[in-house]
Amino acid sequence: MAESDIELLWQSDLMMAVNKPAGLSTQAPAGIDSLESRLHRQFARTDRYLSFPHRLDRFVSGVILVALTKKAARLLSAQFASRKTRKQYLAVVEGQCKVGQTGPQQWDDFIRKVNDQPRAEVCDEAAPGAKLASTVVKTLSLDLAADRTLMELSPITGRMHQLRLQTASRGHPIVGDETYGATQGGAKQGGATKQHTDRILLHAHRLEFHDPSNGRLIQVESACPF
Repeated sequence: MAESDIELLWQSDLMMAVNKPAGLSTQAPAGIDSLESRLHRQFARTDRYLSFPHRLDRFVSGVILVALTKKAARLLSAQFASRKTRKQYLAVVEGQCKVGQTGPQQWDDFIRKVNDQPRAEVCDEAAPGAKLASTVVKTLSLDLAADRTLMELSPITGRMHQLRLQTASRGHPIVGDETYGATQGGAKQGGATKQHTDRILLHAHRLEFHDPSNGRLIQVESACPF
């Protein structure tokens, strides 16, 4: 993808929140384009500390936090580990998913990483490597013509591909997510179908966390691009 400036959503002396584009890995080996390498160049931080207390999949866009000191990285990582952050995603899934139309509902599944493959699977609680994945879900709107549903997904846990797998396992893969069985690869915009070859229709819309410097609750949002 063509390089462009990364949108800065919020900043303090210890950290910043940015809007990660879809199709861009959070981190990558030296010489390969990534969010990390772009931030180093854009903010002239080549020789200064920069790390990520959480990740977004390459094909997912939206809010991501960047720690600018080791102390901030440690404190932010602790917030994610203790589930003191709140994350909200917007997703367009295939089919008419009417779960949560009358109010939020919670999905609970045991999932595990598939050996030697970049994907996860739903499994039995007693299966080796099984971990509980919990997400609060809400249907926002139904698109009958396109046979799609706009959903709000708020993960409680942070498992590998959690949202992608939980929607797909219920027969509603996220649009563009061929790894989990999606057959639709585009998003209708202005009456035309635009192909999103470098993204799935999953966006990290809102993130709540506590500022490591003063404990103040911060809420950062990124407008949905689809």
